[in-house]
Amino acid sequence: MEGQYIGIDMGGTNTRLGVVSKEGEVADLLCLSTREYSSWADFSTKLTSAISEMGLEGIEVLGIAVAGGVLIPEGIMSYSPHIRWLNQVPIKESLVKATGLPVFLENDANAVTYGEWMYGAGKGLSSVICLTLGSGVGGGIILNEELYRGEHGLGGEIGHMCVQPSGRLCTCGKRGCLEAYSSASALSAAYGERGLNGKAGYQPDALQIYERAVAGEKVALDLFTSFGEHLGIAIANLANVLSVHHYVITGGVSRAWELFLGPLEKALEANLFSPHRGMVKVLRGHLRDKAGVIGVARLAADYL
Repeated sequence: MEGQYIGIDMGGTNTRLGVVSKEGEVADLLCLSTREYSSWADFSTKLTSAISEMGLEGIEVLGIAVAGGVLIPEGIMSYSPHIRWLNQVPIKESLVKATGLPVFLENDANAVTYGEWMYGAGKGLSSVICLTLGSGVGGGIILNEELYRGEHGLGGEIGHMCVQPSGRLCTCGKRGCLEAYSSASALSAAYGERGLNGKAGYQPDALQIYERAVAGEKVALDLFTSFGEHLGIAIANLANVLSVHHYVITGGVSRAWELFLGPLEKALEANLFSPHRGMVKVLRGHLRDKAGVIGVARLAADYL
């Protein structure tokens, strides 16, 4: 069937791929382990095998989304903080040779944002900003129906906005980044700092902390309050600068929505420039784990 695209969302832990229609429907969704590999040569062999199994008849283009800086015309990762063996790898050229398809490379948060804007919670809006809450914090910006990439393709790094001067050390080397307060890794690290369970440095994962919060544990509840407050500050800053009033929250940690939404909204209103108060809306993403696959497939088709 004509008008189908392959979308690949490559994360540090797992890679999802599927065949996407023009209507944003996904067929043959597959999940591969990324962390088992230590080189593009080995991983790409597995990836291209999975693509071939899907069948290439009727496929017009392949899109692949990866966390980090992307040089779109060259199809190269300028840096990948979570998959270091991708740094400077000519991903586009490699996949073109392996599949014979046109290939488009994009940042993962931009792909998620585009998917939610085209088919999800942001559908029908002229401007929307998306925050992806996973191991880190990613961001994507749609301004006046255009994906904003900024100079050198590095726009939208919302996770590295400072929300706490001289605050916690972030993996990027700076202090006080949103990612150091409102991500899965931040939750684990902050819990570990409390020295609970008689074990210094004990770090349950974000899901375990969520379960403890639901069960009423004060420490876990306090962490999600802080999580939401810092998100609210970040969104207020974005609204004050860009005058965008719609924000979509996605990613694995967004499943704790009911625990952080209240603190988020309170901090948001407290930090908004007065003309924006009462106008900013925070929405939950609709596409879940398929957002990146759908978004990068549609981006690839639109780019070509």
